[in-house]
Amino acid sequence: MTTPMVEGRGICKSFGAVEVLKGVDLTVTRGEVSCLIGPSGSGKSTLLRCINHLEQHDAGELRVDGELVGYVAREGKLYERSDREICAQRAQIGMVFQRFNLFAHLTVLDNITIGQIKVKGTSADLAKQKARELLSRVGLDGKEAYYPSQLSGGQQQRVAIARALAMEPKLMLFDEPTSALDPELVGEVLDVMKDLARSGMTMIVVTHEMGFAREVANTVYFLDRGIIEESGDPYSVLSEPRSERLKIFLSKVL
Repeated sequence: MTTPMVEGRGICKSFGAVEVLKGVDLTVTRGEVSCLIGPSGSGKSTLLRCINHLEQHDAGELRVDGELVGYVAREGKLYERSDREICAQRAQIGMVFQRFNLFAHLTVLDNITIGQIKVKGTSADLAKQKARELLSRVGLDGKEAYYPSQLSGGQQQRVAIARALAMEPKLMLFDEPTSALDPELVGEVLDVMKDLARSGMTMIVVTHEMGFAREVANTVYFLDRGIIEESGDPYSVLSEPRSERLKIFLSKVL
């Protein structure tokens, strides 16, 4: 059997007295696009952040490519990995945030090359070559010398995607990548993501874009109040929902 790219079993996470994730299970196979949908506060972004250990889950087991995320098992107990080991794991998992998180004082080219040079030890020349290839892929030829403030929100998000891809990740995580964009800029980012999906990249996407989920996803997970209320192929989840909670949610977003 092929090892799943992401496998979570019984994932729990609380912030103080608030239970955000209540025993979540999910499996994402290689090359699959999974979309996480649900109301605000349902645990979608927290689950995504647990997958690359930006948040420490309190209970359960989470693996990426067969390897425990953030922890190592010894004699039946889990121990947190060193910062260096966690950084090495994160380097294989690309993350694109709502707010771009570009370095404002660096040019587009430097934003994309800095991780390659500092983390992977790539030579500056090779890093710049890869950066230019990726900028072409996301439709930003000629923007190498621009600063983030000189770009539209959609352009900044495409730079953020290129920066994540420059690290050659095995998995890409997207946390509502279009939610901070003006409506007319959403399409240009979704087009890049669709192209990425067609290339076979394994992706987990927190999104409110139901059209994107319907078109691109292999599996859609509906989260509500910290649990996966319903999951399945896009048609089943979005067109023939079983749970009343999902029916109510879709009536408000479709």
